[in-house]
Amino acid sequence: MTQYFTAPFFEEVARRLNADAEWSKKAAAVSAKVVLTCVDRNASFLIDVVNGRVTSSPVGPDVPADFKFEGSYEAWTQLGRGERDLQSLVMGGKIRFRGSLPKVMGLMGVLNRVTVISREIPKDF
Repeated sequence: MTQYFTAPFFEEVARRLNADAEWSKKAAAVSAKVVLTCVDRNASFLIDVVNGRVTSSPVGPDVPADFKFEGSYEAWTQLGRGERDLQSLVMGGKIRFRGSLPKVMGLMGVLNRVTVISREIPKDF
């Protein structure tokens, strides 16, 4: 089992997305840098998508990215457990978003696939 919101967890997310047929169809033309930050654990990870191919790496929270999401570990675990979705966490102020709102709205289908895949990974919270 993988510990949630760690480098091995995000490496597994990237591996599973790259092997996922639905992701390959939806994200083939997508290139974006997304930074996810857990503010109370000083942990930030870059999900780098280039023409649908995903890599992940630990980064500093200030690394340049197209989209940034910042929240507490509690907020991220609500997402990881399937208790809340990303949109409701952002709209409710639990996760802060930085970036172009129109661009991220166009990528919600792709981002939702990332969430679905990450929820399937056996993990400890």
